[in-house]
Amino acid sequence: MVRFARQIVVLEDDDLVRSLLISYLEMAGFKVSAAASAAGAKRTIELVDPDAVILDIDLGRGPSGLEVADLLQAKRPDVAIVFLTKLADSRFANRDVESKHPNAAYLNKTMIKDPSILLEALEAVLSERDLSKFRHDNSGQRPFANLSKTQIQVLRLISEGKTNAQIAQLRGRSLAATESLVTRTLKALCLDSEMEVNVRVAAARAFLTNSPTRE
Repeated sequence: MVRFARQIVVLEDDDLVRSLLISYLEMAGFKVSAAASAAGAKRTIELVDPDAVILDIDLGRGPSGLEVADLLQAKRPDVAIVFLTKLADSRFANRDVESKHPNAAYLNKTMIKDPSILLEALEAVLSERDLSKFRHDNSGQRPFANLSKTQIQVLRLISEGKTNAQIAQLRGRSLAATESLVTRTLKALCLDSEMEVNVRVAAARAFLTNSPTRE
């Protein structure tokens, strides 16, 4: 009985990582096509009609891997998705990947100890089983796992240089409620809210370290 290789498209902007992924997947028996940009991935997907895609999220300037995933969800829901990214928590990209792509795998590159987990994740999304094992975006070990979506939003606004008054206005909340929320957020980061200037710089640095590259 002839076993036909399954086709995978890899979207990864780092040349070395992309090359390593291609080699590893081909050794595992997959047919692999690759792209370094979202636009290139879209063209490749149209060309090869893959069974699954492996998507980096942060591709620098321009569209992200999340936009490719959204396009697939709208037009090609049959294509299985594995996110392979340094972005520990998709909330930092202002997206709720868990609810929008519940059948995808989400692997944090920094949490992968054995490369075979990528093959296991691919098998899981292709067969739509045991998916919860491959959702690092839900891991209690990820950075800022203890922050709520609201606190992530506030942290993002702090990183953009917004004052408490500006945050209150943008969110349609009172200044007093906003100041309380900011204080709780900073405490959750183990930052001393009494050192106003330095602590906001530290909070901004923490957010930018864990968020994708922005325009």
